[in-house]
Amino acid sequence: MPTQLELSAEPRTVYGKHVKRLRRQGIVPANIYGHGASRAIQAPARALERLLAQGGRTSVVAIAFDGRSETALLKSLQRDPRSGQMLHLDFQAVSMEEEVTSVVPVRFIGESDAVTKLDGVMMHPRSELHVTARAGDLPDVVEIDVSAITELHGAIHVSDLPSSSTYVVIDAADEVLAIVLPPKREVEEEVEEAVAEEAAAEAEGAAAEAEPDSTTGESSESETEST
Repeated sequence: MPTQLELSAEPRTVYGKHVKRLRRQGIVPANIYGHGASRAIQAPARALERLLAQGGRTSVVAIAFDGRSETALLKSLQRDPRSGQMLHLDFQAVSMEEEVTSVVPVRFIGESDAVTKLDGVMMHPRSELHVTARAGDLPDVVEIDVSAITELHGAIHVSDLPSSSTYVVIDAADEVLAIVLPPKREVEEEVEEAVAEEAAAEAEGAAAEAEPDSTTGESSESETEST
């Protein structure tokens, strides 16, 4: 079942360059957009980090402030590239019945025979999916069963996911979510073999260019004798 998280915040009256003072106090500025004019709020950095750890990046959040509560989705998060300090957050207000699009993490389950029996290497090119659903039906995670991959080079695409009655994955159908590649040693052998074949072909070509032209040689001898 989708999880609705909670966040206690306060109305914010500090804007612009003055928000640096809030951050020094361990408070992060944020805004809620949609369903009317934007609402400026603030919340403790610790509470926000805890929210993210609990799945706040993709789950519906009930934000309590100014004596009321609004449900919202996190739309953007800014951090200082050097320190990692949280700088600002933007939330999008939603109703639980409203259709929204959000990014949902994937969780890989099961075991692939291509890995356990053929020593293949499992790769996960994607870790998230774009999902459309009612806000109240957004999944916390989309599970992908890799046991369906039984051969090397086998893969699971978006088109292979089972359909859901509550949400729709909108990523391209041919997007690869999981793939099993041959063991590294086999790949290295294939590369070495290809390199060796290329080197042999180059050597053969060089040898052919170095052979003397018999026609040219006969012509030179004839010219010498006539002189």
